[in-house]
Amino acid sequence: MRRAKSEQTKPYSVALWLIRAFALDEADQHREGEYEDVAWGPYNDLTAVLHEWQDASALPQQSFLLVEWLAVELHAYLRIQYGDQVERYLIDFGDQVAQAQQHDHPAGPTAIAILSEAGADDAECRTRMARPYAAYLRDGHQVEDAREVVLTFALWAGATLAELMRYDDQRITSYVEARRDDWHVPEEEKS
Repeated sequence: MRRAKSEQTKPYSVALWLIRAFALDEADQHREGEYEDVAWGPYNDLTAVLHEWQDASALPQQSFLLVEWLAVELHAYLRIQYGDQVERYLIDFGDQVAQAQQHDHPAGPTAIAILSEAGADDAECRTRMARPYAAYLRDGHQVEDAREVVLTFALWAGATLAELMRYDDQRITSYVEARRDDWHVPEEEKS
């Protein structure tokens, strides 16, 4: 993450950085015509940010804000892609995710539960998004669990943005920079 330290660990900055990194990776793989495992360069930087939040006793709150930013942004991309059919898409995609993730502690179904609420425009939306996230974080594994949900959203958002931007690096970068300027960040996240 090549931002000033004060901005580097803000949830909204981390969200944009991750979306851009995974969208550019998706665009690279699309151009090359070979889909390999995702480049995990952001993994260590994200882990360091999560540990920083944990050391400051702020991991659940800060990581939820990050997840919220990612979920809302992804929901907006899906709304662009699927229009009024986004809810149907989420049901179908959620079924696919649940079938694919049959291990003991899957992040995908939790992410789908959060994403399903991300498009709501009511006072209880944040609470409904926070419940599955808080339930997913296990004592003694909070960094690991937060990282899994964050990476799930970042991968999905990056792939969706890359597709929307026709896998063009410049369009992806321009979009992310424009979003950074457009986001209205609540005061509690700026401090």
